Amino acid sequence: MDKIICTIDGLEVKVNKGISILEAALSNGIYIPHLCYHPDLKPGGNCRLCIVEVDGRILPSCLTEVREGMTVKTRTPEIDSARRSTVELLIANHHWDCRNCPGTGKCGLQKVMARLRTGPKRMRPLRRAKEKLDLDTSNPVFDYDPSRCILCGICVRTCEEIAKIGLINFFGRGYLTRVAIFGDKSFCTSCMECVRRCPVVALVPKKL
Repeated sequence: MDKIICTIDGLEVKVNKGISILEAALSNGIYIPHLCYHPDLKPGGNCRLCIVEVDGRILPSCLTEVREGMTVKTRTPEIDSARRSTVELLIANHHWDCRNCPGTGKCGLQKVMARLRTGPKRMRPLRRAKEKLDLDTSNPVFDYDPSRCILCGICVRTCEEIAKIGLINFFGRGYLTRVAIFGDKSFCTSCMECVRRCPVVALVPKKL
């Protein structure tokens, strides 16, 4: 595969032609905060956390192809401020019990919050009246906790691109938006691919 040279945060790197800025950075040990990206899936561009600066322009790194001679900044005061605002809106209605969460230590959202040094305290005035949405235990092999779900769309895209079933989608509006199969029923049980890729452990296998 053809190689090109670009500069990311002052580091000159040689990467495969045709990959995204996010892939180029991650492959060279440069972390760019992200929640909706997964290497098995086509880029979604949903979370807007992976923004970077290229020639004075702010672009989503998961959707922007790396070019020869490109200079990329993954962190600036403006980018960090925008990312922090995005994360704070996400966690405004996220569950706040990280200590007892089964995703502790492997949660993508926790990693992003730690990187941006932000947390839920400032967002308390924006929390919905019902702080915790009802746990969906109707599936025989895993539970769905909408209070942990960040609506990143990874499960939706997994069902479409990998499982080739396309049953999962978003339902509802605003605070009550959730993911489910068509007809707003419980998830299927055919492959568990969506469970394996959930970045925040909103889909939790049952202890059978």
